[in-house]
Amino acid sequence: MKIIDITSTPLTIGKDLLRVETDAGVEGWAEVPGRNNAVFDAYLEGSIKPALIGEDPRLIDRHWETLALGRGEQVYRLPGWVVGVVDVALWDLLGKETGLPVHTLMGGARRTTIPLYWSTGLGWRMQPEEMLALVKDGWERGFRAFKIRMDWRGWRQDVDPEKDFQLFKLAREYLSGGEYLGFDANNGYSVSTAIQQGRRFEELGIDHFEEPIPHYDLPGLKEVSDALDVAVSAGEQDAFRWWFQHLVLLGNPDILQPDILNAGGPSEVKRIYELATTLNKPVMPHSPQAGINSLASLHVYATVQNATRPHEFSIEFSGPLDDVADLYGEVVLPRDGVMELSDKPGFGVDLNEAGVQRLAVR
Repeated sequence: MKIIDITSTPLTIGKDLLRVETDAGVEGWAEVPGRNNAVFDAYLEGSIKPALIGEDPRLIDRHWETLALGRGEQVYRLPGWVVGVVDVALWDLLGKETGLPVHTLMGGARRTTIPLYWSTGLGWRMQPEEMLALVKDGWERGFRAFKIRMDWRGWRQDVDPEKDFQLFKLAREYLSGGEYLGFDANNGYSVSTAIQQGRRFEELGIDHFEEPIPHYDLPGLKEVSDALDVAVSAGEQDAFRWWFQHLVLLGNPDILQPDILNAGGPSEVKRIYELATTLNKPVMPHSPQAGINSLASLHVYATVQNATRPHEFSIEFSGPLDDVADLYGEVVLPRDGVMELSDKPGFGVDLNEAGVQRLAVR
């Protein structure tokens, strides 16, 4: 089996559809984040195709190392998210070639029923009542675990922590039955403000405090983690396992949150989970989307024995759910805040070619 082509099709849902095609007629699929599609296309033509066309797609570790680290005369060393997109497609292809779901290929699922939390953002530009309306929307859709995000645009630090607190307070009062509720500061605080804010959140009841300060300030992260009782989480922006090693050694967050693309794809996320298990660190992936990449994240997460926290889910970065389901099948949609993983090959996606044609950007 050889790779004969790799193509990227822009879609109106805000992502591109990546296809890895083979001479055996088997394809692997992934999604390219829409905000990066032009950048990805440059890597595709300049690095990915020259490295992979003519190669056996089943040699996933070899291809990962070629793209991420360079091999022989092919010194590519691509960004983690670029490697991650290709890696998702190669795992999907391997599953179809073997007739097995990816969670089985990765050692077996510890669970195939995975609770989700409703992730809703843009809190930086909202009043508390507006954020509460989004939380209520998630509740009406059947979700019983939640996270509110600030999603700061541009540089900011400690702009309005009191308003942030009121956003959380109103959501916590609505979720009065002790439902899971996290807060994502999206790097928005200084160390001292993060500690003060975290203590206020603790008084109300908070389940995790995500990225309280800029992700590169690892000594500061350790100060925050050491000062608070709430579980502090980090890692969504970080690529490759060696950064996560430094993250733990220097920042020591309570929860590691690799993103299925940013970290380097299913291959690398699985290695990060093994590192986390060795260091007794809980994991809780970053994955605010619906579609193929969300399924990829869920398949890897399902293989971790102690992955008991809910997995992230959002409708804000994937286009209308009806269009996503039309493209990939009902397997991409949760039911009452829960995702059921199938035993279908690869990630279980049934690509609707008519849907691709309908949603392709002209």
